[in-house]
Amino acid sequence: MNPDELLAGLVEVLHRIRALLPEVKAAWDEDEVLRVAVERLWITAGNVAEEYRLGIGSEKGAEPWAELTNFRNRLAHALPGQIVPDRVWDESHIDLNRLLSEVEAHR
Repeated sequence: MNPDELLAGLVEVLHRIRALLPEVKAAWDEDEVLRVAVERLWITAGNVAEEYRLGIGSEKGAEPWAELTNFRNRLAHALPGQIVPDRVWDESHIDLNRLLSEVEAHR
């Protein structure tokens, strides 16, 4: 995939996270399948961000690619019981819109 396709794919994944993420934390707490789906989409977003970063020749620590890749690494390499659903909820609600704006600014 070329960088434009990767960037479009990353935007799509971030929009999918936004669409799945419930407004009410109780809905998040009650739905394990939803939590796993959102975690998996964050992993995908980090994978795409790293491929995009490599494709454009950006520095390793460049944002927002580094933030997405680091979040991906924490989720993908966690051992059972290490992922704290409350933290994924918080980081998703705090960071998603900002990250989406930063990624879309590269279009």
